[in-house]
Amino acid sequence: MVSLALFSILMVATSQIFASSFSSYRNTRSIQKDIENAQYILNAIAKELRTGSVVSPNSPGNVSVIQFFDHSQDLCIRYQITGGNLQVAKSSASDVATCNSMTLSSFATISTGTVTGSFSVVPTDSSSNTIGKVTLSLRIQETSVHSATIQTTTSLRDYGTAGF
Repeated sequence: MVSLALFSILMVATSQIFASSFSSYRNTRSIQKDIENAQYILNAIAKELRTGSVVSPNSPGNVSVIQFFDHSQDLCIRYQITGGNLQVAKSSASDVATCNSMTLSSFATISTGTVTGSFSVVPTDSSSNTIGKVTLSLRIQETSVHSATIQTTTSLRDYGTAGF
């Protein structure tokens, strides 16, 4: 009878440890999935920014919306972080001036989970021979269980618009 009671206690403890370990594994796997998704998004944005010229904002600071002309694709691209989503809108444009006058409004959500964050923009300034850069910081949260934060910085090449 004593050995049966000890065996029962041991099995209950073992099953709780197993359940706790499995729950931790699922949580870790979910965080990993969010980070992989965020890395993919950040890499895609960084690639477009490296071949682009920022149109808006045109002064340094942290913003939730960035619009730029991608010279490699002849596209005007606008990213925005709003309502817990990272969204993008793209439209054909012939040059930076055309993109600057465009108002993009057909957005597609490209993120999963609840996304918060900002774009920290330092625009290219030809008067001081400064090439701009953009730092994108994203925090992705799935329900209230976990969150992951990821950040990247990319330099703008501006294809001669800086006068170099």
